[in-house]
Amino acid sequence: MATDKNEQLTPNFKRSEFACKCGCGFDNIDPRLVNMCQTIRDRIGKPIKINSACRCAKHNAKVGGVKNSTHTLGYASDLSCSVGAKVLFQTIKDLYNEGKLPDLSYCLMYPTFCHIDCGKPRNNRFAVK
Repeated sequence: MATDKNEQLTPNFKRSEFACKCGCGFDNIDPRLVNMCQTIRDRIGKPIKINSACRCAKHNAKVGGVKNSTHTLGYASDLSCSVGAKVLFQTIKDLYNEGKLPDLSYCLMYPTFCHIDCGKPRNNRFAVK
């Protein structure tokens, strides 16, 4: 089934923002992930950039993603914001602790962005790279 890349999924995010960056058209993003991104955006009150979300297997390998990455399932997104990774990470933790991100399985803070996903739960829900 073809998707409309310009489809507005939430007030602040279009389907195209979650599509594989290689241009292959893979954009089967999980709605739970999109809703998490919107919840984070609403709290921060500033634009959130989707650095990477859906990835086809070929693109995932090219960018050094782990085999069977949650990105290849449409379950993950790497986010950045002008507030910085530390504030973004703390905001995600706060929202989770308030029960506003019930589908969050994992959040990993990198120096300049945060990875979030709704894949299988991990032992440590919040981690720093």
